[in-house]
Amino acid sequence: MMLWAYIYCYQLTLDSHIKAARSKRAHSQLSKHETNNQYSALASNTPVAVYCSKTNKITQCNDIAKKEGIEIGHGLAQAAALCPYVHILPFSEEAEKHMLTQLAHRLYPLASDIVLDNHIHSNSVNGLAVRLDNLTHYYGGHTPLWKTLTQALAEADIRYHFASAWTIEAAKALALHKFNTYLHTSDDIKKALSTCPLSITALSPKVIDSLARVGVSCVQQLLAMPVQELGRRFDNNTIMYLTALRGETFPRVTLFRPLEHFDNFILLPFDIENTQHLTPFVSQQFEHLSHYLRARNLYTSSISVHIHFREAPVMDINIRSALPQSSVQSWLPLFSLKTENLVLPEPATAIALTCQQFEEMDTQNGDFFSDRFNDIAQKQLIGRLNAKLGDNSTFQPRAADSHQFEYMTVTESSAGNYAYSSDITPTFTFDVPKPLIQATQICFGPVRLHSEWWHDSPTKRDYFIAQTEQCVRLLVFKDEESRWWVQGLFC
Repeated sequence: MMLWAYIYCYQLTLDSHIKAARSKRAHSQLSKHETNNQYSALASNTPVAVYCSKTNKITQCNDIAKKEGIEIGHGLAQAAALCPYVHILPFSEEAEKHMLTQLAHRLYPLASDIVLDNHIHSNSVNGLAVRLDNLTHYYGGHTPLWKTLTQALAEADIRYHFASAWTIEAAKALALHKFNTYLHTSDDIKKALSTCPLSITALSPKVIDSLARVGVSCVQQLLAMPVQELGRRFDNNTIMYLTALRGETFPRVTLFRPLEHFDNFILLPFDIENTQHLTPFVSQQFEHLSHYLRARNLYTSSISVHIHFREAPVMDINIRSALPQSSVQSWLPLFSLKTENLVLPEPATAIALTCQQFEEMDTQNGDFFSDRFNDIAQKQLIGRLNAKLGDNSTFQPRAADSHQFEYMTVTESSAGNYAYSSDITPTFTFDVPKPLIQATQICFGPVRLHSEWWHDSPTKRDYFIAQTEQCVRLLVFKDEESRWWVQGLFC
């Protein structure tokens, strides 16, 4: 028997803003006065409702708002009359679609057969279906499978109702009925469906009225009707839905497939004028990116934050890290440095985060502590300097493709790679060798180098590493006339 679970996400917008408020309090970026003014509306003791301007109806509300008498489907005026101090959040179809897609990305590594169901209308239903019957053997049974999925949903920190049944249509009806029980046997599913009213099914109001006139008011009576009787009363679309509800047919569905790049969008709960106040919402985006990368064993060294406005063009902020990163703690300081002096042209209304270039985790490095300070710490510093001063503001000495020291060391952007390496390559070389006038002690050498034969005046030099009394190491050489010169120094 095929088995599907339906996850009904009934308050995605409300959950998103509650998480943003928690993140804001954790970062404490605003002053106490600003925090009270802007975020007290999302506190646990404040009524909050999500309003859809297209339908003029409340689509989501928290428990405090419900205690004040506000219900799903109320108009804005009715909600304000019942509770004058209710905080209204705007409903966005695009934002909810992005949030549902993000949830599918989170579940995809655990279950590949996922169907998005985001039919936005007056009776808004946002949910997704996950096929389970082909996963039970892999997870070792129904119980460990469902515990794995619910753990991922708990990490996503969303509120939902769920149910399982033989088809998506049947599981969805049970989830809308707030059944919230995992079933996997035919008898249990049939018994659960018998308790559902027709009002929660996908039947049109016209069909429900027609059934009510003949005394059919619940799914139990509908399931008991013979197929011949249904065929005489309803059209083909209704017949297809009813047979799917009964588990007799399995309609075709379009399975979710994740994008090859990361793209996440959130609508801000209010207009924000200062980039520092964007930090908690950007942090929320970084958390989504971190989970996306972790689930795929990936890193990234380049991300883009897009700030949306009502009238002004989208502001793109490209952030690069010298060291591939995956955690929130790594990207958030770079964002703060990049935007601390940035002035927004007008209040921001939404934020998007995109990432298109990834790197696989290096599993070949057996020593965790090797080059820890010389490499990782150095690259972290370069990343912070680039975020603060600009991508082309830092330079490093690099070894060029030449065996001669006067041509060996060049200065390139810190994003470059080493082309040549040598045990005695100096950090810096002088444009013109200088006479050695300091007292030094030879600690390495000699290394004899000849210039290329095609040069007009070929040279032959014996190179040494010498150390001064101040412990400064120099690259010195003795020419053919036994004179000593300084070519470069080591840092």
